[in-house]
Amino acid sequence: MTDEAITAVAGLVASFLSGLLGIGGGLVLTPFLLYLPPLVGGVAIPVKIVTGLTIVQAISGSALGTLRHRSYGNVSSRLVWLMGPPSAIAAVVGAFLSRDLADNVILIIFAILAFAGSIMLLLPVTPRDEPAEDIRADPRLAIPIALVLGFFGGIVGIGGIAFIIAALVYILRVPPRIAIGSSLGIGLFAAVAALIGKAATAQIDPPLAAIVFISALVASPIGAAVSVRTQPRALLAILSVVVMLAAIRIALTAVAGS
Repeated sequence: MTDEAITAVAGLVASFLSGLLGIGGGLVLTPFLLYLPPLVGGVAIPVKIVTGLTIVQAISGSALGTLRHRSYGNVSSRLVWLMGPPSAIAAVVGAFLSRDLADNVILIIFAILAFAGSIMLLLPVTPRDEPAEDIRADPRLAIPIALVLGFFGGIVGIGGIAFIIAALVYILRVPPRIAIGSSLGIGLFAAVAALIGKAATAQIDPPLAAIVFISALVASPIGAAVSVRTQPRALLAILSVVVMLAAIRIALTAVAGS
């Protein structure tokens, strides 16, 4: 199987989960692209190119997912505009910095973000029962969260979206459905900014990026449509399992190199 075919399959799966769970897709796309090509006779894709591809998926998947979730009333524009711009600024810095980081450092950061987010998603919580237009967050808390997650997300190419969902639900007490929809909008800001940094530092493969983009156009809206028909607690549990598995596999690679 060629790297192009593998990228297409991985892009479809990642984009479906992006729309379903509110993740940028990188949590699935990263391990797929790192480990699947050598297993099926393809050529291993460099870590930095993989992080660039996840940024492309995050942009297309997040944009489509945000539009679909917004049509269901599950996006808080107030949260998106509060946390999106600062996350974008931080993501540019992180993306430029990633050029000079060792691959294992990037993978360790990925694993830490993913593991911490998966643990938070398993914790019990009683979020506020409010419609999206009434959701408010303290800027003194929301903006630092956006800056930190945007910076590290810019490095690893996932926009920290899984952790953004956890932060929205467990720190800012946002209802899960609105957290999922809003996280895609917030992550979109960071993803566009990180793409600029990745492209400027030659971490984007145009042909593979085009495949990922098209895959997102197909699969992300389907995932979002399924999402609104699924129980919020079930969505968080599924997301936690996906994130945990990705974190463990990436951590093993970073530490052991295999």
